[in-house]
Amino acid sequence: MIPGFLHRYFWDHQSNLIDDDRHAFFIIERLLEVGNDEAILWVFGRYPDEQIIEVIKNSRSLSRKTANFWTNYFRLDKGEVHCLQTSSPATESNCWQN
Repeated sequence: MIPGFLHRYFWDHQSNLIDDDRHAFFIIERLLEVGNDEAILWVFGRYPDEQIIEVIKNSRSLSRKTANFWTNYFRLDKGEVHCLQTSSPATESNCWQN
């Protein structure tokens, strides 16, 4: 179970049903995105860096801003972070030709 001070970050779920082991990816992802200093300190105290890094690399929900911050914090290769990749190649549209 997650501590009571974190319940506000999981407004869309029943906090008492969130298991900090089974739902680790979801918890880390959510708190990295919207957590305050206290929440981030809890994440770093509860989960090993390797697990946090795996969430950063594999999340598709982190904002680019958050992903960039944590990528720089952990000195990760931006090419390994899924949410920093372009979703589709930029192509010119032929719809609006002059």
